[in-house]
Amino acid sequence: MNWDDLRFFLAVARHRTLTAAAKQLGVNHTTVSRRLQSLHDEVGVRLFDKQPEGYFPTNAGEDLLRVAERMESELHSLDRRLLGRDSRLSGKLRVTTLDILAYVHAPDFTRFTERYPEVELEITVDNNTLSLSRREADVAIRVTNGPPDHLVGRKVGTWNYTLFAHRDLAEKYGSDIAAYPWLAWERNLGARITEAWMKRHVPKARIAFYVDAATTMLSGILRGAGVQFLPTNVGRAHDQLQALVNAPDNFNMDVWLLTHADLRRTARVRAFMDYMGDVLVDELKCDAAS
Repeated sequence: MNWDDLRFFLAVARHRTLTAAAKQLGVNHTTVSRRLQSLHDEVGVRLFDKQPEGYFPTNAGEDLLRVAERMESELHSLDRRLLGRDSRLSGKLRVTTLDILAYVHAPDFTRFTERYPEVELEITVDNNTLSLSRREADVAIRVTNGPPDHLVGRKVGTWNYTLFAHRDLAEKYGSDIAAYPWLAWERNLGARITEAWMKRHVPKARIAFYVDAATTMLSGILRGAGVQFLPTNVGRAHDQLQALVNAPDNFNMDVWLLTHADLRRTARVRAFMDYMGDVLVDELKCDAAS
């Protein structure tokens, strides 16, 4: 059985559609369909039921899925162990982080590549956690109060939050936060702490628009479209913004640098985590002291 075909099978089983599987694999959906048909022809049984919601494994497909996942886990484990012995400060380094962190730290990523020119840095912006165990990324910079147990790394500080407004809005509305137009997170993102705060303090807030990304939120605040909480260090970096209200402690989120245990001794992983760790510690220490 061709492992490459199994990769396509796993992607369809996980994402339910050919289009989503193709996006994850970096191919077009026609290629996914062709490889899936090749696998069907090889095993001689139907592996998926196609339903309106997408592709769902049959009983035979479930059996194959369990085997394929074990094979994938073993291959990735071997891959990590081999990479973990790599002492060269060169090669590809895949880093996943949030959009707002990628925006803020783009200059730091540039300085890292200038310091280590043979490291090919690949930044993936993903507001959901990519699987380090499946080698979708080598290092993650994450904002979380509960990092996964199977990952190793360090907490580099804590994000606290402040309500920010463009200075033109602040001049117009002053301290009456209920009078401001607000920006809000799309409801399906589950921003429960922010929603609960707004329900309590500005229950009749006029919502200018909803967003699903932190950089879109920042852009809207910078253009005076409305107010919302931002990480304090992010808001203070923009002179045109004015702080209105400090968020309570339950808004606070820890910032982590994470990798897989098998990769922590890889030279380029260690170099990046040491470099970005120092950057983030200094940044968040200054934020906490100000």
